[in-house]
Amino acid sequence: MPDLAAVLERLDQEGLRLTEPRQQVVAAILGRTTPFTSAELWTAIQERAPSIGRATVFRTLDLLVRLGILQRIHADAEGGRCHAYLACDAGHHHHLICNGCGAVTDFTEDAALGELIHQVERHTAFRIEGHRLELVGRCPACQARGS
Repeated sequence: MPDLAAVLERLDQEGLRLTEPRQQVVAAILGRTTPFTSAELWTAIQERAPSIGRATVFRTLDLLVRLGILQRIHADAEGGRCHAYLACDAGHHHHLICNGCGAVTDFTEDAALGELIHQVERHTAFRIEGHRLELVGRCPACQARGS
């Protein structure tokens, strides 16, 4: 997970303003260890700093996604949501997502997955330029609890 100083430095390097509200939103995002929705983030921000506008929160989410600091991941349609957010270190990786506790674990691609992607390209004539992989299930701790 990226740290606050590194993210703020990256924003500065990109020529983006480091306003106090933006810094507070970034800090709130980086303080989360499990996926969260924009609504959950908005609620948390309002409890800490009610003067921060909704637009600041949503623009910051979009900005961090565009810079690769934050990733959108799919979430089950609970209450109509279709995705959540997760702060990630730079680089390509895949996620294991626990339906029980919400924990997210990164895992790396292996040769078999790379070959599968190439097979899909050959069979469909589709040029694949990138991919995301999320496997959803139960982590060992939730399995042990029976949840």
